[in-house]
Amino acid sequence: MERGRIDIAGETNIGAGRLKNEDNYCIFNPPAFPSALAAVCDGIGGHRDGEVASMFCCRRIMAEFLRRGGELRSGAAAGSFLAEALTECNDRLFCRNEFDGRELPMGCTAICAVFTGEELAFCGAGDSRLYDFSPQSGELRQLSVDDVCPGRNALSRAIGIRRRIELTPRIMPLEDDRFYLLCSDGLYHFADDGGIADALRESATPRVAVNKLMRRALLRGAGDNVTIIVARTRSL
Repeated sequence: MERGRIDIAGETNIGAGRLKNEDNYCIFNPPAFPSALAAVCDGIGGHRDGEVASMFCCRRIMAEFLRRGGELRSGAAAGSFLAEALTECNDRLFCRNEFDGRELPMGCTAICAVFTGEELAFCGAGDSRLYDFSPQSGELRQLSVDDVCPGRNALSRAIGIRRRIELTPRIMPLEDDRFYLLCSDGLYHFADDGGIADALRESATPRVAVNKLMRRALLRGAGDNVTIIVARTRSL
């Protein structure tokens, strides 16, 4: 089915407390394609070369989407694509870590979404998040689930750290006139749910929303890298 209009904007910022930006993101939204792609990857802190891992994942996902995106007309196809692409990223990064003999392997979190004609497919690992927001009701919902060890400030799952990774894509109806937010933890650690909802409510476009959200995070100190993608769906 022909998809409705999807506007997408994104931005990344080093933040106030880091010496380098280990986040990366990618967006691909050509009108001629039956689907659009958005992904945020965040290099694991405390490990070397997190920015290499996150850039590698974004590039691989984008390359695979360029190759296969024209075929992704359903949520099921898009979900399978995301799980396969992220599994390949995990395999390649893990093999590189094994070859280099890294005591602290490089890796990253990831949250990836594909918007098709009627459905949203998303998949991820770690604590980068996907939210949706209804301007009509004012409700902000976290759609993704954080992979964090209970009682510890440690990830239970990430891309590139273990030989095998189990990824379960989710598929849900794509609703008109709705915001979808993908972000690294640098956003929600420095802007609470109320602040995120307020910024989206006050925004007419994804670019305005990204600017407002980034400003909120930076004004509150943003001791981490901050990466934000906002998509808004509209009917044809």
